[in-house]
Order: sequence, then structure tokens, then C-alpha cells
Amino acid sequence: MGEEDRRFHSGKVNFLRYIPTVLRSDELIDKSLKKASKIDEPYDKIFENRVRKENIDRIATAESVAAPYLQRIVKRFPTIEKLHPFYEDFIDLKFGVDNYKKALNNVNWASQMIVSLATENINALKSARKPFQMVTIRKRYYGRFCSIIEHISKDLVFLGNCRDFLRKLPEIDPMLPTYIIAGMPNVGKSSLLNTLTRNNFKTASYPFTTQSVYTGFIEEEGVRIQLIDTPGILDRPMSERNELERRSILSLKDIRGVILFLIDHSDTSGYTVEQQEALFEEITNTFHKKVVRVQTKTDISKRVEEIGISNVNKDGLEELRNFIFIHAGEMVDTGY
Repeated sequence: MGEEDRRFHSGKVNFLRYIPTVLRSDELIDKSLKKASKIDEPYDKIFENRVRKENIDRIATAESVAAPYLQRIVKRFPTIEKLHPFYEDFIDLKFGVDNYKKALNNVNWASQMIVSLATENINALKSARKPFQMVTIRKRYYGRFCSIIEHISKDLVFLGNCRDFLRKLPEIDPMLPTYIIAGMPNVGKSSLLNTLTRNNFKTASYPFTTQSVYTGFIEEEGVRIQLIDTPGILDRPMSERNELERRSILSLKDIRGVILFLIDHSDTSGYTVEQQEALFEEITNTFHKKVVRVQTKTDISKRVEEIGISNVNKDGLEELRNFIFIHAGEMVDTGY
């Protein structure tokens, strides 16, 4: 196992970034046979021995390029059974889980058939006596080899599209203690993420919407916490979404964590407290997670919530940070 494989299987890297490029069937055939064609055995006084060895090595070379490559695809694409529901939802929405499973099964079948076929023809070459028979066996292998790979042509195209889609998904670790920041626009969500993560965060498009999510991390005494800011996602009623958007947003229910609902009592966000309360109720009823209310802009509004902060004068931010870490420990202990 190479260093890249060890990193992938250690679980310390984002598996989405380690899915290999998926070659098209003609590209894989060309790559395999081109490498096989370069095999040229040294002189042997017994001509038949030289021809036999050369044809055996060409078959073995084609097999050694294609079969391990196909197996690598199967191993690097996560199986549905091992995939977190957060990502499974997106695969099902975009491609269909059954189609995904079928494509991986077909690629696995092709890999096994190529190995089996190579073994069969190499054994036939060992017992062949005449050079023309040996060349015929190798050509016959090439024909069946190409036929097998062409048989999974659509599967390779399908998995290539899956790979491109998966690599664009937000880099969210569904297993980390997580706080999802929600609330109406202009209530201070982005400012809070910036402050807590010291502007160290990443952005990615959220599937099936025109919006982006921002993910950042804070760490203290070995406890690593994930923060997700959802501008344009958890900031308006679900009734304003189409069905695909709603199902995509509901994938957030699979993330283990707490929702920080930011509410602005200063009348400067452009939304009334009543509108914000209606969104709070919808999020609470939809996601069935613990939802913590956090008042923002306490520098220009009367404190009415238990937790209050100001990104202007930094009031309450240290208390909120302590609250986050205390409850993160509870998430780890309870598996919430």
C-alpha cells in the first residue's frame, strides 16, 4: 500500500479528494495496449521461447495496467453502505443509489474478468508449440480484453460524472461535533464565523442551489469543532424552495450537531422579530436538532436572549466560544 493509500484508509483525509480520475474505455484500452506493445524480449537462440515469453509478457502487462486501475476505482469510490447519509442523499438525488451501485459492480466484474482471462491465455501460451499459435492466442486475448472494457464504457462515463460531482461537494466532516449557523440575512452569521475561525474557512457551492456554504474549524485542547455558515440556505422558509432544493437542504439533518440560530432584535437586518421567530419555528420543527438562540448586535439592541453577542465590541463572544466547547464535549459523549 502506497503513501496515498495509507492516508486515504487512515480516515485523516477527505475521501472525496482521493477519488481517482476515471478514464474512458478507449483511453484505458489505449493506455494498456500501448504499454504492452513496448514489450520486446531479448534474443533467445530458441525462437519459440522468445515468442512465447514476449506474448506472455504483453498479456500480463495489459492486465497489470487495466485490472488494478479498475480495482482502484472500486476501492476509492465509497460504497453506499460505508457512505455517510449526508453524502448518500446527494448521490441519490443526482444519480440514483441503485445506478451508483450497479456501475461499481460492473467495474469490479470487469477487473475480475480481465485477470481471469489473462490467466487462462497465459496458461494456453505455455502449452502452445508454434509461434503463430502464440500470436493468435495473444490477439484473441486483446480482442476479449477490449470487449470487456467496452462493455463498461457507460459505467466509466457515469462514475466519471459522479467523481466530478462528489469533488464539488462542501468539505463537511459529518462525524465532527458541528454547529450549523442559521438565521435571516444580515443578522451577523458571516461575521460570527469570521470571528470564531479567525477568517480561516472554506467555501463551496451547495448542491442543487445557487448558494454556497462556508466551513471553518476551531480547536482547543484536542477538541476540534466544525462550524458551518449557511447564507442563502437556512435563512428563508422552505416553502420558497423547489422540491430539489428542499431535499438537498434537508441533507443537513444528517450532520451530527447543534444549530445556532442567530436572531437580531436591533431592527437593522430588514426583518421583523416575527419573521425571524417564524423561521426559528420552521427550523426547529424541520431538523429535530437542538437549536440554540443567539442574539446578535447587542451593542445596539436591548439584551432579551439568554446568549447575546456583538461582533462590534466583542461582547459575549468568549462566553459563546466556551458554550460551544462545553456542548461539543456533550456531543462526543452522547454521540449526538
